[in-house]
Parts: sequence; structure tokens; C-alpha cells
Amino acid sequence: MVMNAAASSVSTPQAWRLAYRLPMLVLHLLLLPPALLVYLPAVRRQSAEGPEGQGRRTASQPQGWTRRLHRWWTARLLRVLGVRLSIQGQLPSGPVLVVANHISWLDIVALHALKPMWLVSKAEVKGWPLIGRLAAAVGTLFIQRGDSQSRAKVARRMAALLRQGHTVGFFPEAGISGGPGVGRFHARLFGPAIRAAVPVVPVTIRYHERGCWPRRDLYERIVFGPGSHFFGNLLRVMMHPAVEVELIITTVLQPPHAGRDTLSGQARELVRLAYER
Repeated sequence: MVMNAAASSVSTPQAWRLAYRLPMLVLHLLLLPPALLVYLPAVRRQSAEGPEGQGRRTASQPQGWTRRLHRWWTARLLRVLGVRLSIQGQLPSGPVLVVANHISWLDIVALHALKPMWLVSKAEVKGWPLIGRLAAAVGTLFIQRGDSQSRAKVARRMAALLRQGHTVGFFPEAGISGGPGVGRFHARLFGPAIRAAVPVVPVTIRYHERGCWPRRDLYERIVFGPGSHFFGNLLRVMMHPAVEVELIITTVLQPPHAGRDTLSGQARELVRLAYER
């Protein structure tokens, strides 16, 4: 299991780390307006069309150099916060539906550093400082939890984006439970992958104290559970000495041969096994 006795000896956050991480964060955020320029329609069309205006592709998400800038900015944001990204495996080419367990708002940044994608997120995220504005700018499908009409609208949009060749991701636990481990995966938003006939890629997200062996799980320090405040969680992360976010890309599932309940169950089991190893 990831949670073990070693977790009690995890290094203690220290406020002095804010003395250099906060200025670095401010400097990095100053690069946000230029970085967001790549999402202007004219720039996205130019990137999608290429130098000779051939091979036009849908410009709803960054392509080419804009995609590289997107990944660089999000990966650099993690490093400024004191979080290093570790990736095991590789996403397949072409459109896929990425599904992952959910621990923190940092999960959103980490998945964008893996690959720019459309992410389904609860509507409340839109009002978060920085993360909400960034999420809206780079392409986020905001869903009102408990609203069947909102869910149906988002599902239709997901299927359309997948058919257009985009990568779409969501967190099937439908929230952060506040307890370690992988919760139940809700099946309804697996439907768009079936309708678009694209693979489902389960991704496991774990947080460790970097440089320690055996690895020390940082779930309790990182989790953004019920009752947490964004700025409090942000400062706690930045005060920690060394954090590693690990993305484990597991076995690709092919939806045409399974219904959404089967897919969600298989995806959860793959994510759980990778989380607990």
C-alpha cells in the first residue's frame, strides 16, 4: 500500500521556503499573458495551418509550437511550486479519453503538463484565483454537479471533441473524497468515448516526497479535500521541501468492446493497482 508507517516521518513544511518560491511564482505568472496569446483565434489558425496554409486542423486547442509552450508553462509552474513531474508510460497518438484519480488542484496542472487537453471540471473551479482563469483559457468543460442537463451537455461536447481528434480528460471519482486510495468511478462520462469509438487511457496520480526511498506518500499534505481553502493548500505545497507528482499511464482500454459500466470498472481497477503498488 502507498500509505505506510514511513508517512509519519515525512519532512515538515517550513515557511522560509516561501522567501524564494513566492518571488519565482510571481515572475512566472508574469509570463501568463504572453503565453495565453497562443489561444487567440488568429494565432491558433496560423499554428494549425502551418507555414504553407496546408493541413488545416481544428484550432480549438494548441498545436505545434503552441502546444510545446503550453506544456512548458504548466511544467514550469509545477517546478516553481516545488513539485517535480514524473511520467511513466506514454499516451497513444490520436484522440483518447484520459481518466484519472483526483487528489488536488495540482492534478489539473500535471495533466496539462503531460499533454494539453480538454478537461472536465466542476463549475466552482471557474471562480478559483489563477487556476480558474487559466482553466477557462486553455479549454475546460465546466460541469454543474448534480445537474443532469449540464452533464448531458458536457457529454455531447466531449463526444464532439473526441471525434474532432482532441484529447479529453476527466476525474471519474466526481470530486475529492478527502481519504487516501481510489474511490468509485462514475460511469456516465465514459459514454462519449464509446460513441466516438476512441480508446480510454487510465492514469494514476500519486504524490511522494522526492529523494526518499522507500517512497513517502504525501497524500495528507497535498490533498485538496472538502473544507480546504485554495490559498492555504497552495502555501502548504510551497512550504514543503520536495514533492514529486507521478503520472502512471496504464493499459489502454478499447471501448467498442465494452459498455460504460465495464469500462469504468476496468479503469478504476487499473488506477487502483498502480496507486497501491
